[in-house]
Amino acid sequence: MTRNVKTVLFVSVLFGASTGIYEFVLPYYLKERGLSYEQMGAVFAVAAAGMLGLRIIMGRLADLWGRKLFYSLALGGSSVAIWLTSLVGSVAGQAALKTLREAMVLTRETVHPIVLYEESRGHFMRWLGKTRGFEFLLQAGGTVIAGVTIAGVLGTAGNLRLAALLTGVGFVLFWLVFRERWERGEQTAPKGGVWQLVNLDLHPNLKVLAVSILIFNIGLTVSHSFVMMLYFPDKFGVSKEVVGWVMVGHRLTIALPLLFIAGTLVRRHLRAVYIWTLAAEGAAIAGSALIPHFYGAAGLWLVHDLIGAGVWTPIQSLIIQEYTRPETRALEMGKVLAFGGLGTILGPLLSGFLYRAGLNAPFIASGLLMIVAAMGLYGMKLERVEVAVGAGRAS
Repeated sequence: MTRNVKTVLFVSVLFGASTGIYEFVLPYYLKERGLSYEQMGAVFAVAAAGMLGLRIIMGRLADLWGRKLFYSLALGGSSVAIWLTSLVGSVAGQAALKTLREAMVLTRETVHPIVLYEESRGHFMRWLGKTRGFEFLLQAGGTVIAGVTIAGVLGTAGNLRLAALLTGVGFVLFWLVFRERWERGEQTAPKGGVWQLVNLDLHPNLKVLAVSILIFNIGLTVSHSFVMMLYFPDKFGVSKEVVGWVMVGHRLTIALPLLFIAGTLVRRHLRAVYIWTLAAEGAAIAGSALIPHFYGAAGLWLVHDLIGAGVWTPIQSLIIQEYTRPETRALEMGKVLAFGGLGTILGPLLSGFLYRAGLNAPFIASGLLMIVAAMGLYGMKLERVEVAVGAGRAS
């Protein structure tokens, strides 16, 4: 493992702890401030809409100016946004800060796999699995911290400030230690003005993937926005502390397959593995809403990432890296994820109305949409990805 990969790993640990705190606390903070379900949905939807174009622009600039600057900007900007979130109570203010934070998070998500892929193509899935696995593992730790301290020691605002500090430390560490491998002039994106930013001149596999991600993101954000924290207390009457432990399990169940399966056990039939683990994830989410008892519902719900995203996430990332052009890799990745990100606008809005209509409705809709997204992936052909995985095994 190189110095840069170790740096990215340690920063991912800090970022994961921060995210675990932030995502657990934010819905309760908004509820304390008096926001309705529909207003919470609007905050999440505005944030999703605001960051889409920025993601493409950041990707193009990362191709022109390098990776380190934008990875650092993502960490620093996220820290500032979270800190200011603890000081603001209005819907407009929260929407603006959520937009900033999500833009920075998605900028990092764009650059993060590119950095690892450019360090070593053959080891990409393994390193991505390790960095993302430890990130989710520490998200579980952050959720524990928030669950223990939310009732009195720090409260919601104090937890948000702690999350901001952790991300800020990650920013300082990355800026000081990471050594840029990309060199100016080594990879120059072709000129094309605005058209270069908005056209869909992508490999056919990436077009199929973008549509699938769009449908998946609608499904994901229907059940994984503010509803995720409110569902179990509202339906079963459990406490915030109990929900905190459910969220800890949620992080652990995605971390474990990323740590122990990515780049090792899954090496063949990648398209089939991707499709059926995504479909299984959707089935688990929808099925959990049909169980009338807390432990059964929570148990089945917790399985969804263990058999789903924890397995297919590295495959999706490898597909994107293999089928983007080296000179415009960040731009093309930004396009794919931004197009798919349109679903994150519709999902939260739909979630608020579905939740008002029936507590189970967001989870059932979420699962069904994920299954549809999985079936659409049959349009891909992944010979190049199989070669890349084989190269990693040989090395």
